[in-house]
Amino acid sequence: MPVCKEPFGAARDGRPVDKYILRRGALEAEILTYGAALRVLRVPDRDGKPVDVVLGYDAVEAYETNGGYVGAVVGRYANRIAGASCLIDGRRVSLVPNEGGKQLHGGPEGFSHQVFTAEASGEDAVTLTYVSPGGQGGFPGQLTLRVTYTLTENALRLRYEAVSTEATHCNITNHAYFNLNGGGDAMGHVLWLASDAYTPVGPDSIPLSMSRPVTGTPLDFTVPKPLSQDIGADDEQLHNVGGYDHNFVLSPAQGLRLAARLTGDRSGITMEAWTEKPGIQFYSGNFLNAKGGKGGVDYVPRMGVCLETQFFPDSPNHPEWGDILLRPGRRYDYTTEYRFPGAGKQAEP
Repeated sequence: MPVCKEPFGAARDGRPVDKYILRRGALEAEILTYGAALRVLRVPDRDGKPVDVVLGYDAVEAYETNGGYVGAVVGRYANRIAGASCLIDGRRVSLVPNEGGKQLHGGPEGFSHQVFTAEASGEDAVTLTYVSPGGQGGFPGQLTLRVTYTLTENALRLRYEAVSTEATHCNITNHAYFNLNGGGDAMGHVLWLASDAYTPVGPDSIPLSMSRPVTGTPLDFTVPKPLSQDIGADDEQLHNVGGYDHNFVLSPAQGLRLAARLTGDRSGITMEAWTEKPGIQFYSGNFLNAKGGKGGVDYVPRMGVCLETQFFPDSPNHPEWGDILLRPGRRYDYTTEYRFPGAGKQAEP
């Protein structure tokens, strides 16, 4: 079915915002040009009934005034950078802080606050483009970002492509909050992670080291378990961030690979996160607090969870963790897929 484009109001500066509707088989997605945000993702439950599995808003104003990066594409560098500064080829570069003395998700002018241009890419995809000027957020170089959402019979694929005129740090992800039941508390969801190590953080959410084993800790998801099982444990890591908000280290294998599997306890919907990135941030929505969600529903803590594929937090200050600089002449090109194994079966006649 052809991609449908509809107006979605305007940003506070007057720029028009559109939404693009993708439909394929039993799946349907709505993408906004504001923040390249995923607003709707409908998936059939165990009985074939469509369920909207992501949080979002009914007006642009709510995206502008509520925090939490709901559904948005975030960057230029997703996650936190300590001291709002980073290293580029041994040179210290000052960034714009927006979380105490840190920078989070690209700072106050990050991609989640920008209006992208967009165009349909065939019948099942939309490509959104944003040109980030040199100095935005403190990052050097003009960076051109393309985000392509593609709907398949059983998955939503996100491809992130970027080039820069100067060496810069780039780490793009999507900050969708998933609730596979379509509403209510998400802590009954069952999670499995393809990870035997996590990145420990201090009370400021900045890494203490690159990795620690999950064995014997509440952060062990190597065997599927309900999110509620250990989230209240007396554990320093959980206390530091009010629940789960940690990077999990994935296998170093190259290419698209399974990183996580999440199942809605009431809907029976299973979602798999596949990525080419080395890490995935699991956030249990500890501080989610937003008025006026879709249908007038207020969003409260732990009503949705995030699975953000990424480079490790604060990597721009740890070149020993690997060279992730995007240099002129190189292309940032990574794909993430959120797959729904049962959806293709539902779409069969």
